[in-house]
Amino acid sequence: MHLLDHDKPPPHPFEHWLHTLDPDTASRDDVKPARSKVRCKSCLNYLTRNDLLTPIAGETQHFFTNPAGQGFDLQTYQQVEGVEVSGKPTDYFSWFEGFSWQYCYCRRCHQHLGWYFSCEGSSGESDAGFYALIIDRLLLD
Repeated sequence: MHLLDHDKPPPHPFEHWLHTLDPDTASRDDVKPARSKVRCKSCLNYLTRNDLLTPIAGETQHFFTNPAGQGFDLQTYQQVEGVEVSGKPTDYFSWFEGFSWQYCYCRRCHQHLGWYFSCEGSSGESDAGFYALIIDRLLLD
């Protein structure tokens, strides 16, 4: 008669086992917490966190096409520690006005993951920048 007394029924043994495998389910919420880690899809190297997403022109997701006609779905981050930035900054065919770009490669497997965009301040030093990572090369964890 636990329903009439407003008592919760005892947990099913399967639920206890499930919580030991995935602690996120222990909250009993129907909605799982947002996945916060971003990894390289090729090698699972840690890249950044989703709380480091940064809006550029009001959006964190963008779609651009390069001069060869290849399109890229991108997410923009303020900080990405799991990549190496390579090449000399160039503003040739930059997708973001006023910004130069360089390639970003995974530190572990060297997969091309996107671009780093920077601009020069009045002192001539690079004082603002962000990372634009290719969404289909990322794994949210």
